[in-house]
Amino acid sequence: MAVKVLIKRRFKEGFFKEIDNMIKKVRYGAMDQQGYISSETLWDHEDPFRVVIASTWRTIEDWKRWQYSEERRKNEDDFEYFLDGTTHFEVFDLGMYPH
Repeated sequence: MAVKVLIKRRFKEGFFKEIDNMIKKVRYGAMDQQGYISSETLWDHEDPFRVVIASTWRTIEDWKRWQYSEERRKNEDDFEYFLDGTTHFEVFDLGMYPH
């Protein structure tokens, strides 16, 4: 079953260009992964330093393989300096009630 992953972050002020480039880098890395379907970046209208990445994966296993990959963990480490708080992950099953 396909899953939608929401990655929620708030960044420090003054680093938009760096953050935007990093988000693109991670997206390009994800696009090469097995099971990746799509993703989009949502910037909060009220809080321009808050961003949600919504990505869709073929299965939860595909997402977890990418989530815990060395490449992605390195990218998460790179984000740390720019974060204002912690990164939150939410995973949702797509379609009919799965249980």
